[in-house]
Amino acid sequence: MHNRARGFRLCIRVRTKSARVLAVVSTRVLACAAVLCSAATVAATQRVVPAEAWLARVPPLPTSAEAAYAQWIDASDGLKPGPDFEKVRDGIKAEVLSLSRPVERPPGTLGSVSRHDQVLMGRISVFPGTATVLQNIQTARTAQGTLIQKWNSELQALEQRRLRERGALPACHNEAGAPSQLAIREVELAYVQHKIDLAAHYLEQFRPIAQQMLDAVAPRVRHGDAGMRAWEDLQSPGTQAQLAPVARSAEADALLDVSQVQDFIQGISKLAARPVADRKAIGRVYAQAKGC
Repeated sequence: MHNRARGFRLCIRVRTKSARVLAVVSTRVLACAAVLCSAATVAATQRVVPAEAWLARVPPLPTSAEAAYAQWIDASDGLKPGPDFEKVRDGIKAEVLSLSRPVERPPGTLGSVSRHDQVLMGRISVFPGTATVLQNIQTARTAQGTLIQKWNSELQALEQRRLRERGALPACHNEAGAPSQLAIREVELAYVQHKIDLAAHYLEQFRPIAQQMLDAVAPRVRHGDAGMRAWEDLQSPGTQAQLAPVARSAEADALLDVSQVQDFIQGISKLAARPVADRKAIGRVYAQAKGC
Protein backbone atom coordinates (compact mmCIF):
# COMPACT_ATOMS: atom_id res chain seq x y z
CA MET A 1 0.00 0.00 0.00
CA HIS A 2 1.37 3.47 -0.89
CA ASN A 3 0.39 6.54 1.05
CA ARG A 4 1.58 10.04 0.10
CA ALA A 5 1.02 12.94 2.47
CA ARG A 6 2.58 16.41 2.21
CA GLY A 7 5.89 15.52 0.66
CA PHE A 8 6.70 12.16 2.29
CA ARG A 9 6.01 8.65 1.03
CA LEU A 10 5.15 5.72 3.21
CA CYS A 11 5.27 2.15 1.84
CA ILE A 12 3.63 -0.62 3.88
CA ARG A 13 3.29 -4.22 2.82
CA VAL A 14 0.24 -5.82 4.45
CA ARG A 15 0.24 -9.62 4.69
CA THR A 16 -3.08 -9.98 6.47
CA LYS A 17 -6.53 -8.50 6.32
CA SER A 18 -6.76 -8.38 10.08
CA ALA A 19 -8.58 -5.28 11.25
CA ARG A 20 -6.17 -5.13 14.16
CA VAL A 21 -3.12 -4.79 11.87
CA LEU A 22 -4.82 -2.10 9.79
CA ALA A 23 -5.69 -0.19 12.94
CA VAL A 24 -2.07 -0.31 14.16
CA VAL A 25 -0.75 0.88 10.77
CA SER A 26 -3.27 3.71 10.68
CA THR A 27 -2.35 4.79 14.21
CA ARG A 28 1.37 4.88 13.34
CA VAL A 29 0.78 6.94 10.20
CA LEU A 30 -1.28 9.47 12.14
CA ALA A 31 1.32 9.63 14.89
CA CYS A 32 4.07 10.25 12.34
CA ALA A 33 2.10 13.06 10.72
CA ALA A 34 1.40 14.58 14.12
CA VAL A 35 5.11 14.59 14.99
CA LEU A 36 6.00 16.34 11.72
CA CYS A 37 3.31 18.97 12.21
CA SER A 38 4.37 19.50 15.81
CA ALA A 39 8.01 20.00 14.73
CA ALA A 40 6.94 22.60 12.19
CA THR A 41 4.92 24.45 14.81
CA VAL A 42 7.80 24.45 17.31
CA ALA A 43 10.16 25.85 14.66
CA ALA A 44 7.69 28.62 13.84
CA THR A 45 7.12 29.63 17.47
CA GLN A 46 10.63 29.17 18.90
CA ARG A 47 11.04 31.69 21.70
CA VAL A 48 13.60 34.45 21.28
CA VAL A 49 15.71 35.96 24.05
CA PRO A 50 13.97 39.23 25.01
CA ALA A 51 15.62 42.50 24.06
CA GLU A 52 15.75 43.53 27.73
CA ALA A 53 17.77 40.39 28.47
CA TRP A 54 20.26 41.31 25.74
CA LEU A 55 20.39 44.86 27.10
CA ALA A 56 21.39 43.46 30.49
CA ARG A 57 24.29 41.63 28.79
CA VAL A 58 25.73 44.75 27.17
CA PRO A 59 29.04 45.57 28.91
CA PRO A 60 28.62 48.63 31.16
CA LEU A 61 30.18 52.00 30.59
CA PRO A 62 33.63 51.62 32.22
CA THR A 63 34.66 53.82 35.11
CA SER A 64 38.37 53.93 34.31
CA ALA A 65 40.79 53.47 31.43
CA GLU A 66 41.89 50.14 32.90
CA ALA A 67 38.29 48.90 33.09
CA ALA A 68 37.79 50.02 29.49
CA TYR A 69 40.93 48.18 28.37
CA ALA A 70 39.62 44.98 29.97
CA GLN A 71 36.66 45.10 27.56
CA TRP A 72 38.97 44.78 24.54
CA ILE A 73 41.49 42.40 23.01
CA ASP A 74 44.86 44.08 22.48
CA ALA A 75 45.84 42.61 19.10
CA SER A 76 48.91 43.44 17.05
CA ASP A 77 46.79 45.52 14.65
CA GLY A 78 44.88 47.42 17.34
CA LEU A 79 42.09 46.96 19.86
CA LYS A 80 39.42 44.43 18.97
CA PRO A 81 36.05 44.02 20.75
CA GLY A 82 36.29 41.58 23.65
CA PRO A 83 34.16 38.44 24.05
CA ASP A 84 31.38 40.21 25.96
CA PHE A 85 30.85 42.70 23.14
CA GLU A 86 31.07 39.92 20.55
CA LYS A 87 28.52 37.68 22.29
CA VAL A 88 25.92 40.43 22.32
CA ARG A 89 26.61 41.43 18.73
CA ASP A 90 26.46 37.88 17.38
CA GLY A 91 23.46 36.95 19.52
CA ILE A 92 21.39 39.91 18.38
CA LYS A 93 22.37 39.31 14.77
CA ALA A 94 21.13 35.71 15.02
CA GLU A 95 17.89 36.78 16.73
CA VAL A 96 17.10 39.42 14.11
CA LEU A 97 17.79 36.91 11.33
CA SER A 98 15.43 34.42 12.98
CA LEU A 99 12.72 37.05 13.32
CA SER A 100 12.99 37.92 9.63
CA ARG A 101 11.88 34.45 8.57
CA PRO A 102 8.20 34.31 7.54
CA VAL A 103 5.69 32.30 9.56
CA GLU A 104 3.34 30.37 7.28
CA ARG A 105 -0.30 30.01 8.16
CA PRO A 106 -1.10 26.32 8.76
CA PRO A 107 -4.01 24.94 6.72
CA GLY A 108 -7.34 24.50 8.42
CA THR A 109 -6.75 27.12 11.12
CA LEU A 110 -9.74 29.36 10.40
CA GLY A 111 -12.31 29.73 13.14
CA SER A 112 -13.29 31.77 16.15
CA VAL A 113 -10.62 33.32 18.36
CA SER A 114 -10.53 32.24 21.99
CA ARG A 115 -10.89 34.74 24.80
CA HIS A 116 -7.28 33.91 25.80
CA ASP A 117 -5.99 34.92 22.37
CA GLN A 118 -8.21 37.99 22.19
CA VAL A 119 -6.54 39.37 25.33
CA LEU A 120 -3.06 38.67 23.94
CA MET A 121 -3.88 40.17 20.56
CA GLY A 122 -4.54 43.49 22.29
CA ARG A 123 -0.89 43.59 23.35
CA ILE A 124 0.49 43.18 19.83
CA SER A 125 0.68 46.39 17.83
CA VAL A 126 2.95 48.70 15.89
CA PHE A 127 4.94 50.89 18.27
CA PRO A 128 3.36 54.37 18.17
CA GLY A 129 6.29 56.41 19.49
CA THR A 130 9.01 55.70 16.94
CA ALA A 131 9.56 59.36 16.04
CA THR A 132 10.08 60.30 19.70
CA VAL A 133 12.49 57.40 20.29
CA LEU A 134 14.56 58.30 17.24
CA GLN A 135 14.68 61.95 18.29
CA ASN A 136 15.82 61.04 21.81
CA ILE A 137 18.47 58.67 20.44
CA GLN A 138 19.78 61.44 18.20
CA THR A 139 19.87 63.84 21.16
CA ALA A 140 22.00 61.39 23.16
CA ARG A 141 24.30 60.77 20.20
CA THR A 142 24.75 64.51 19.64
CA ALA A 143 25.72 64.96 23.29
CA GLN A 144 28.12 62.03 22.95
CA GLY A 145 29.71 63.53 19.84
CA THR A 146 30.15 66.93 21.48
CA LEU A 147 31.88 65.43 24.53
CA ILE A 148 34.11 63.18 22.42
CA GLN A 149 35.16 66.21 20.36
CA LYS A 150 36.11 68.04 23.56
CA TRP A 151 38.01 64.97 24.79
CA ASN A 152 39.92 64.68 21.52
CA SER A 153 40.84 68.36 21.69
CA GLU A 154 42.43 67.84 25.09
CA LEU A 155 44.23 64.73 23.82
CA GLN A 156 45.64 66.75 20.91
CA ALA A 157 46.85 69.45 23.30
CA LEU A 158 48.58 66.79 25.41
CA GLU A 159 50.20 65.39 22.28
CA GLN A 160 51.63 68.79 21.35
CA ARG A 161 53.04 69.18 24.85
CA ARG A 162 54.54 65.69 24.69
CA LEU A 163 56.30 66.43 21.42
CA ARG A 164 57.71 69.71 22.75
CA GLU A 165 58.97 68.11 25.95
CA ARG A 166 60.49 65.20 24.12
CA GLY A 167 62.18 67.56 21.68
CA ALA A 168 63.67 69.51 24.59
CA LEU A 169 65.37 66.48 26.12
CA PRO A 170 69.15 66.91 26.37
CA ALA A 171 71.24 64.87 23.97
CA CYS A 172 73.74 62.34 25.19
CA HIS A 173 77.43 63.08 24.59
CA ASN A 174 77.97 60.15 22.27
CA GLU A 175 78.05 59.35 18.58
CA ALA A 176 74.27 59.27 18.25
CA GLY A 177 73.87 62.68 19.85
CA ALA A 178 70.25 61.82 20.81
CA PRO A 179 68.45 61.77 24.15
CA SER A 180 68.75 58.60 26.15
CA GLN A 181 66.12 55.91 25.72
CA LEU A 182 65.50 56.05 29.45
CA ALA A 183 64.68 59.77 29.32
CA ILE A 184 62.40 59.26 26.34
CA ARG A 185 60.58 56.45 28.13
CA GLU A 186 59.96 58.64 31.17
CA VAL A 187 58.38 61.35 29.03
CA GLU A 188 56.22 58.87 27.13
CA LEU A 189 54.99 57.18 30.31
CA ALA A 190 54.25 60.52 31.97
CA TYR A 191 52.01 61.64 29.10
CA VAL A 192 50.29 58.29 28.81
CA GLN A 193 49.38 58.62 32.47
CA HIS A 194 47.94 62.08 31.77
CA LYS A 195 45.75 60.47 29.09
CA ILE A 196 44.66 57.71 31.48
CA ASP A 197 43.64 60.32 34.07
CA LEU A 198 41.85 62.31 31.39
CA ALA A 199 39.91 59.19 30.36
CA ALA A 200 38.65 58.70 33.92
CA HIS A 201 37.54 62.34 33.99
CA TYR A 202 35.54 62.04 30.76
CA LEU A 203 34.09 58.63 31.54
CA GLU A 204 32.40 60.18 34.56
CA GLN A 205 30.94 62.91 32.34
CA PHE A 206 29.59 60.32 29.91
CA ARG A 207 27.58 58.55 32.62
CA PRO A 208 24.44 60.76 32.42
CA ILE A 209 24.58 60.68 28.62
CA ALA A 210 24.72 56.89 28.64
CA GLN A 211 21.66 56.88 30.91
CA GLN A 212 20.00 59.26 28.47
CA MET A 213 20.62 56.74 25.70
CA LEU A 214 19.14 53.91 27.80
CA ASP A 215 16.08 56.00 28.58
CA ALA A 216 15.66 56.79 24.89
CA VAL A 217 15.41 53.16 23.77
CA ALA A 218 13.53 51.84 26.82
CA PRO A 219 9.95 52.42 25.53
CA ARG A 220 10.52 50.59 22.25
CA VAL A 221 12.40 47.77 23.97
CA ARG A 222 9.55 47.24 26.45
CA HIS A 223 6.95 47.39 23.70
CA GLY A 224 8.78 44.88 21.51
CA ASP A 225 9.27 42.41 24.37
CA ALA A 226 5.65 42.68 25.56
CA GLY A 227 4.32 42.11 22.06
CA MET A 228 6.67 39.20 21.47
CA ARG A 229 5.70 37.49 24.73
CA ALA A 230 2.03 37.85 23.85
CA TRP A 231 2.60 36.52 20.33
CA GLU A 232 4.52 33.49 21.59
CA ASP A 233 1.69 32.65 24.01
CA LEU A 234 -1.05 32.71 21.36
CA GLN A 235 -2.82 29.35 21.17
CA SER A 236 -4.07 29.60 17.60
CA PRO A 237 -1.41 28.91 14.93
CA GLY A 238 -3.51 30.87 12.46
CA THR A 239 -3.62 33.92 14.69
CA GLN A 240 0.12 33.62 15.27
CA ALA A 241 0.79 33.60 11.54
CA GLN A 242 -1.51 36.57 11.02
CA LEU A 243 0.18 38.72 13.69
CA ALA A 244 3.74 37.49 13.12
CA PRO A 245 4.85 40.44 10.94
CA VAL A 246 3.77 42.99 13.56
CA ALA A 247 5.13 41.21 16.64
CA ARG A 248 8.38 40.06 15.10
CA SER A 249 9.12 43.42 13.47
CA ALA A 250 8.59 45.23 16.78
CA GLU A 251 10.95 42.84 18.56
CA ALA A 252 13.56 43.22 15.82
CA ASP A 253 13.41 47.01 16.28
CA ALA A 254 13.89 46.54 20.03
CA LEU A 255 16.93 44.33 19.44
CA LEU A 256 18.43 46.86 17.03
CA ASP A 257 17.99 49.52 19.72
CA VAL A 258 20.05 47.34 22.05
CA SER A 259 22.73 47.20 19.35
CA GLN A 260 22.74 51.00 19.26
CA VAL A 261 23.31 51.12 23.02
CA GLN A 262 26.26 48.74 22.67
CA ASP A 263 27.74 50.79 19.81
CA PHE A 264 27.37 53.90 21.98
CA ILE A 265 29.30 52.31 24.86
CA GLN A 266 31.90 50.70 22.58
CA GLY A 267 32.89 54.02 21.03
CA ILE A 268 33.52 55.59 24.43
CA SER A 269 35.21 52.50 25.86
CA LYS A 270 37.68 52.19 23.00
CA LEU A 271 38.80 55.81 23.31
CA ALA A 272 39.34 55.32 27.04
CA ALA A 273 41.23 52.03 26.55
CA ARG A 274 43.80 53.35 24.08
CA PRO A 275 46.20 55.01 26.58
CA VAL A 276 46.42 51.76 28.54
CA ALA A 277 47.27 49.91 25.33
CA ASP A 278 49.84 52.65 24.57
CA ARG A 279 51.40 52.24 28.02
CA LYS A 280 51.83 48.52 27.45
CA ALA A 281 53.37 49.18 24.04
CA ILE A 282 55.82 51.69 25.53
CA GLY A 283 56.81 49.11 28.11
CA ARG A 284 57.63 46.64 25.36
CA VAL A 285 59.51 49.12 23.15
CA TYR A 286 61.61 50.58 25.95
CA ALA A 287 62.01 47.42 28.02
CA GLN A 288 65.82 47.62 27.70
CA ALA A 289 66.07 51.42 27.90
CA LYS A 290 69.34 52.83 29.26
CA GLY A 291 70.60 56.24 30.19
CA CYS A 292 73.40 58.14 28.47
